[in-house]
Amino acid sequence: MSRVEELQALAESEGLTLPYSPETICNLEDTGAVVDLRTGAILVGEADQLYSWELTTKGEQVADLLGS
Repeated sequence: MSRVEELQALAESEGLTLPYSPETICNLEDTGAVVDLRTGAILVGEADQLYSWELTTKGEQVADLLGS
């Protein structure tokens, strides 16, 4: 399945209307941008950005419950 077909399938399964054509989204992603499929926001250079996350106490409790 091509990336265009994957985007179309994702949009259909999530009930989304893509903000741009699937081809445009793939072309933007190829430049390192991230496209928010709900808002259409284009985040330039974000594909390679590393983020770190820490769970809150409540998040750790939920993770523990889900892990059991």
